[in-house]
Amino acid sequence: MNLDVRGSLCRSLSALSCLGIVLALAATTLTAPQAAAAEDQQQKGVALIARAQLLEKLLTPDTGPFRLRVHVKLFGLVDGTREGEYVLMAASQAQWFEQVRFPGYSELTGLYEGQAWRKSNVIDKPFRFHEVAQMLSPAGHLRLPANAEVKKLWQKDVRGVKAFCIEVSPTGDLWQKDTAGRVAINPVGINKDTQVTLCFDPASGALLSAAYSNALPRFEYEGQVTLGNKVFPKVLRCFEGNELAVEATVLELAKEEGRDPAGFAPPAGADKWPYCETPEMPHQTAKREIQHPASAKARKQFGTVICLAEIGTDGLVHNLTVLQWRGAFVPAVQQAVKDWRYNPATCNGIPVPTEIYIACTFPP
Repeated sequence: MNLDVRGSLCRSLSALSCLGIVLALAATTLTAPQAAAAEDQQQKGVALIARAQLLEKLLTPDTGPFRLRVHVKLFGLVDGTREGEYVLMAASQAQWFEQVRFPGYSELTGLYEGQAWRKSNVIDKPFRFHEVAQMLSPAGHLRLPANAEVKKLWQKDVRGVKAFCIEVSPTGDLWQKDTAGRVAINPVGINKDTQVTLCFDPASGALLSAAYSNALPRFEYEGQVTLGNKVFPKVLRCFEGNELAVEATVLELAKEEGRDPAGFAPPAGADKWPYCETPEMPHQTAKREIQHPASAKARKQFGTVICLAEIGTDGLVHNLTVLQWRGAFVPAVQQAVKDWRYNPATCNGIPVPTEIYIACTFPP
């Protein structure tokens, strides 16, 4: 039975009943034969994920109109710490908008009558604001593919709490693997080697942390604010390695009645595209071969450069950001992807933008 099917059982129950399932499953010991133990571990992990989704996914039919205001700090920048604000306003699950505002940067995104939209004052989105978006969506870390397996389940101390932790693979992110010196076009898809470790509060069931493999950021959540039967973190943090990169504090999470639904329509000049929960993924149609720098070859240097990029509706690579630095290899990747072309992701046959990770390996 896959992750989505089994998770639907817990999602159909009340939050209290689902928490009972989580605690009962987590209290069970793994003493059965190997196959039964693996299934038992999978069910425990699914129950933990489903419970946290019920709590922390704000954009659901049972939430109703609400507003969320968050104060955000960015650390480790050349010009020092920068502070800004995040606002999420929702009339319903199908009508909402969010805004990130910092000195020199502003981005509005939303959903209105089945149409996603975005308006930004910059051409290329800095990676820090991608981290902000990931951090402010705890439930986003729980969106896993149907074939995701719980590889490990254990308890560990997380900020003084004996948390339930699971290691799950693969994640739902899209990856493209490439190798310097090869002309073959590699598919974009879910990478079976990616994994995430999720830790949950044993009392509430809320997500406490999400730690990814490779060079991806780590996220930690602390405290609680409530809205009806929803529980959202009070303090949210994003780490790059051991360094704190982003910290956010919730200022307000409250009901928002009487707002005109027309106020959620896309503003003039916004980019618009149809919304799909799971669009058809992009695939590459043309590429420029990545060159292994001669200086690196002479020094017998090798490694992998990991990047995040958006494949736009034009089929080009946008917002390329290097997550794992590898010296002379980085310019080689940046130069090559300028000539890469894709059939973009689609929603009912209409192109939509989508983010992918690109891993470029320079072999010995």
